[in-house]
Amino acid sequence: MDNRAVGVMDSGVGGLTVARVLAEKYPKEGIVFLGDTARNPYGERPVEEIVRFSEAIKDFLLKKDVKMILVACNTISFNVPPSFLEGDVPVIKMSMNVALPEDAKKIAVFATPATISAHSHKKYLAKAHPEVETVEIPCEGLAAAIERNEDKNSIRALLQSILKEYDTQGADTALLACTHFPLVKDVFKEVLPGVRFLDPALPTVEDGMKILREKGALADKKGEKHFYFTAGEDRAAGLVNKIFGMETVEKANLLGV
Repeated sequence: MDNRAVGVMDSGVGGLTVARVLAEKYPKEGIVFLGDTARNPYGERPVEEIVRFSEAIKDFLLKKDVKMILVACNTISFNVPPSFLEGDVPVIKMSMNVALPEDAKKIAVFATPATISAHSHKKYLAKAHPEVETVEIPCEGLAAAIERNEDKNSIRALLQSILKEYDTQGADTALLACTHFPLVKDVFKEVLPGVRFLDPALPTVEDGMKILREKGALADKKGEKHFYFTAGEDRAAGLVNKIFGMETVEKANLLGV
């Protein structure tokens, strides 16, 4: 057994959706979460910046002596080099291994521009499910709007504007390939009625827990949860309280912030 915490990293508050699944499925695991809210959104930044900022978050979590890091951000997961995942502490990127409905014919992948530009999901789906048509939808500005806690009407208008540019006719399934997007899943459902939505949070958590289980490193007593943000702690605290029932968040100081 290993009662050290699991690190969860994100470019902002979206990764809390992954931390939520971890807490629900594995309630004994301690969590150290860090969201780089000062430099969010990453999804519209150059790759070299994404990598540099991500290394700073990883270093912060390693100094907290976490036993594993879940990269709760698709933009980071699909833009960092393979070396980012290497080291003594396992680093687990967002999973693409979501369970597609057997009758799926067309899937819309919603993600940040940086995630879409890597085409990782499209390549994976083409190989794993060649019979399914895939349309990639880079949602410029959407993660930032969610980060700013814009109201539902504004989010809906932005999403509708984005969809005008892409052919989603006939799409029966949607993959929310940005951890911010499940926070406004109700808006997605309004805009795309009848579409089934997939969230990679659970398979990502299970990928990590499988490794800990094989190493005999799952926690056997309830651990503490700590939530760090690089800016906007008051706004983030409201979301942490809503999801976890905790009101205390902490300020993290990263190099360059």
